[in-house]
Amino acid sequence: MRDTFYTAVDIGTSKVTVLLSRVGTEGDLKIFGIGSVPSEGIQRGRVENIEEARASVSAALAEAQRYIGRESVASSAYVSVSGSHISSVNRSEILDNQATPEDISSKMLSGMLRGSFPKIDQTQQVLHVIPMGYTVDGLTGVRNPMGLAGNLVEMEAHVVVGESIVLQNTIKAVEAKDVSVKSLVMSGMASAESTLTGDEREMGVVLLDIGAGTTDLVIYRQGTPWYSAVLPVGGYALTRDLAAALRSPLHVAEEVKVKWGSVDPESVPSDEEIELPTFQGQHRRSVPRRALAGPLHDRMTEIMKMALTHIRQAGMKDWPIGGLVLTGGGAQMTGLLEMAARIVGEPVRVGYPYGLYGLPDQLRKPTFSAAVGLLLWGIKHHDSADKLGIPTATAAEPKKKRWRFRPSSRRKVETG
Repeated sequence: MRDTFYTAVDIGTSKVTVLLSRVGTEGDLKIFGIGSVPSEGIQRGRVENIEEARASVSAALAEAQRYIGRESVASSAYVSVSGSHISSVNRSEILDNQATPEDISSKMLSGMLRGSFPKIDQTQQVLHVIPMGYTVDGLTGVRNPMGLAGNLVEMEAHVVVGESIVLQNTIKAVEAKDVSVKSLVMSGMASAESTLTGDEREMGVVLLDIGAGTTDLVIYRQGTPWYSAVLPVGGYALTRDLAAALRSPLHVAEEVKVKWGSVDPESVPSDEEIELPTFQGQHRRSVPRRALAGPLHDRMTEIMKMALTHIRQAGMKDWPIGGLVLTGGGAQMTGLLEMAARIVGEPVRVGYPYGLYGLPDQLRKPTFSAAVGLLLWGIKHHDSADKLGIPTATAAEPKKKRWRFRPSSRRKVETG
């Protein structure tokens, strides 16, 4: 049996990350290449400059390939997509098997899966169709009806749809230098793969993946996605607000936000002051650290309230028992856990990538949740997805397997 290679390409507003890995003959997963570079030509999930976007992807890929010294491994990639053009709907499909009763087959279930596609125009494309559960002759809660005898089968599916042009431009940005796209994956779905526990998915949980340009929202119920959407705002909005308040360039505001920023003003000592970085020959100046927290708090509160509005519009009456999981680079903001807990009144935690034994330290951060999740998604759906990420497998999502990780013997992975 030959090794199977997996490539993850996480395309965001602030950075592009490429992970190269393989599953060996013994089932062990090995990450042997990591590349992460600043993103150019991409804003809020949309490719705005194809040449700049291609250059960013190529640079991240080249950095990852330096770990192995050759370029032939990354032939097919799982690629993240985000943006407010993404929406979702839950659909039902019924199979009446009474005329020619026979055991429920994979062909029947695949037909139901395709039949659940919503009616969309040419400007949209289906990104994911994920079975949520089945009812067989009145028996509800069936996860996988394959092989069962049944006359009437009903399937509930979660369907994610995106704008065709945006998805195709993302594919064009990646498909260079002999790299093809195996599947596009909604960024929030990928992050869920690496951050949510099996119990959280079963109990129900809300995931917020706060990126630089967008915030992905995914709600899980009874083990599968039930609602998904993307908010057109992320961590860069906080940076812009802070830059306006400080009358400083964006790069200075970003540095200040990362070093001293907090979204919880009350937790910042009232007498603490910081010295702002200088730019363009300006004199050094000091400001109260609490003054920084005001605009950051206001914008993050807006993001949280936007998410709550989506959750209410989705029809969720009671908050799921699993609470709220925050991930993505924005989840690392000081004071966010406390602020989010006050707003939602439910348990809140930060989601870190897991599911791979021996995951390198540099990837054990919320900002890499989607990249690591893409690898886990690829392993789960290796033989069951087309380029647009549409699963052809009909079983409900299985419980997560914790993959073994063996450090590369060719080159040591740097940590930081």
